[in-house]
Amino acid sequence: MSDPTISLDSHTIHWPSVIRHYRLSKGLKQAAMAHDLGVTQTMISRWESGAAIPSGQIQERVADLYWASQTSVSRSAWLDRIDRHPAVVGVINGDGRILRASRGFRRSLDCRRHDLEGRYIHEAFEGDWPPLFDALVSAGLFEGRLASAESIDAITFLSPDGERRPRHVHGLHRPSFLPGPEIVWLLSGADVSERVHAEVKARLGGPMVLRKAI
Repeated sequence: MSDPTISLDSHTIHWPSVIRHYRLSKGLKQAAMAHDLGVTQTMISRWESGAAIPSGQIQERVADLYWASQTSVSRSAWLDRIDRHPAVVGVINGDGRILRASRGFRRSLDCRRHDLEGRYIHEAFEGDWPPLFDALVSAGLFEGRLASAESIDAITFLSPDGERRPRHVHGLHRPSFLPGPEIVWLLSGADVSERVHAEVKARLGGPMVLRKAI
């Protein structure tokens, strides 16, 4: 089992991946992104190649661009929206700590907020989610190297009262770029039957598919 107290320092943001992925996802040429950031096209090229690292001010600006592309509200308002979401949605940081669990997530597991939020994936679940987290870390989700992932998971929720609650979940996963900057794992899922679990696993060719940012 991985240590759930990994320091965020081990998830240093990989700016070449982040900048290039943002630019391509928005259909921008280097010159257009350079205009948005107030720099030269040559500088964008150097950042994307890894020949130079953006300044702290530019890093914050890129984080703001990502945030604006995701939502127009503040971080606290965004987390409040996650809290009220009727589907299975979770926000997990680079340590594996569950920062927010939606109303639908809590209902799916028949648990209360404090049964999930603040706990680590490795202590709250058995089954496929702990190795999924490890795979996302290894693939660089918290560094901006991963664009998205899809998984089909057999999990068991370990309730603080000792009860074990098994579920089959079809999950979609992507990095969410928070002001700071900080990259977190946005988990979206749906409960599925054993039959659907088997069908999706066959389609994916395994328990998960990871899609690199570049």
